[in-house]
Amino acid sequence: MASVNDVIIHIESLGKIYDEGKPNEVKALDDVCLDIFRGEIFGIIGLSGAGKSTLVRCINLLEKPTSGKVVVDGRELTELDPPGLMKARRKIGMIFQDFNLLEQSTALENVCFPLRLAGSGRKEAEKRAVELLARVGLEDRTGSYPSQLSGGQKQRVAIARALACEPDVLLCDEAVSALDPTTTNQILELLQEINRDLGVTIVMITHEMKVIEKICSRVAILADNHIVESGNVSDVFRNPRTEAARKLILPSGGVEPFDGSGRLLRLVFDGTTTDKPIVANMVLSCGEPVSIVAADTKQIDGKTFGQLIIQLPSGAGSAERMMAYLDSENISYTEETDV
Repeated sequence: MASVNDVIIHIESLGKIYDEGKPNEVKALDDVCLDIFRGEIFGIIGLSGAGKSTLVRCINLLEKPTSGKVVVDGRELTELDPPGLMKARRKIGMIFQDFNLLEQSTALENVCFPLRLAGSGRKEAEKRAVELLARVGLEDRTGSYPSQLSGGQKQRVAIARALACEPDVLLCDEAVSALDPTTTNQILELLQEINRDLGVTIVMITHEMKVIEKICSRVAILADNHIVESGNVSDVFRNPRTEAARKLILPSGGVEPFDGSGRLLRLVFDGTTTDKPIVANMVLSCGEPVSIVAADTKQIDGKTFGQLIIQLPSGAGSAERMMAYLDSENISYTEETDV
């Protein structure tokens, strides 16, 4: 990945209110502060209604903030006049969940569209479009219309179009939410390749933790219209500090303790111990069984991270011995009161 030693997107005290001052006003964003480094893949995650899409549209001023600053590559977008904002937006590509392709235009014409708007001649635009379609693996579909393409192919065209004006930033608003798991992985791998080869900063907006885990280096969690937690993906996963983070990270669906008497521990494996039979060894060492309440494993930065919720025996001495064993093995754990 490109160097991340400087900030390319700076968001300061950002607020967005729809229908401000009216009885039906809605506060979509409240005091959002965020720095995104040049060349990284940054994730913004939250449940439906958290304000994710509003935030990403404020980054390129498709939505005008009610308050605060949006600075992209040193330019404060909220202070630019219309021509200046149009020029700045050319360096901020965007892809959407529903692709937003021109249905009556071919793949080649869709990619040419922003280039022609920017003043490129037809031959120059077509040459660039052919190169970009080849980069996203669609060199043989230049003449195809959107109706003739699969969902994954449509998103590849959208990515090629977003790269047409050589952006420094690529905003992805739920870009893989409409795709099946196999196609999702292919698109995420393509975005990683673009980030690696072109140094484009990518901002992933999603409600799916698996997307964040697969390609993002850092993440911000949005809840109740403001950022409640941010940091390295592995750190947030290992030690979620807020209820919003826990809802996104912990196994979903809910479970009940087996007998209501044993203490519950959440064990977190940090990518270095997932190949060891920790629980089995603990049971053998302490001479008593435990109940596995929930389990989950994830891939983050090429390492396997895992979490396991277990119910300890009801006897205090047994529970203390098992926690002492976990301490001796340097296994991180927290006691749970509500799973």
